[in-house]
Amino acid sequence: MAAATATAGNAVNDCFSIGSTVMCTTCFNEEVEGEVLAFDHNTKMLILKCRSKTTEELSDIYALNLSLCSNVQVIKECNGNFVDDPQKLNLEQVKMRLRKTVERRQDYLKSQNADVSSEAQELYRAIAKQYGYNEVSWQGLNIQILNEVTISPPYRVDNVVSSSNNETSCNYIKRIIKQFFNSRISGAQDSTSNAAASTSSASVSPTSSSLSSSNAASGSPVPAN
Repeated sequence: MAAATATAGNAVNDCFSIGSTVMCTTCFNEEVEGEVLAFDHNTKMLILKCRSKTTEELSDIYALNLSLCSNVQVIKECNGNFVDDPQKLNLEQVKMRLRKTVERRQDYLKSQNADVSSEAQELYRAIAKQYGYNEVSWQGLNIQILNEVTISPPYRVDNVVSSSNNETSCNYIKRIIKQFFNSRISGAQDSTSNAAASTSSASVSPTSSSLSSSNAASGSPVPAN
């Protein structure tokens, strides 16, 4: 039986049978396939139980807004023998995880600045992890912490300035900056060392034919294989 398909611009199925297998593509371009646990037509919310990406003993539960999904397909219809009631969802836990996911996404968006380098944005996130994203902000090209410490381009230790001469905060932020750039240098050196080791191991040793030619020219016997 051909799979029923719906795109984001079309209406989704009026109902998905519990126990059916459905696959769709999320707004993050991630393909999700799993067993239908619940579906609410009014809100277009579909709950899928999917195979865990980390362990076979557990399952991942996805709450999907089909209005934001595409390529919705019913891979396998329930055969009607589905008798077990689905386990009740802990809605409070679902809400908490959703809230945390939204907060993490919002925090990541706060670190974005189209006018600075990706390195500067990574430094912003490193500082925000220590102080909290609510205490760090972009002021043009500058990173501002606690509304009193400013880091200007090129975002090195010498570019840290405190409007209130708070040496304690300045010194702590300078240590974060030092650690950030030292870790990047260390990572680059490790990558260079690994590349050099790979090149060295790829060097070709003299072949048996070249050894034979050399031994023949010198009059030495060629060792038998």
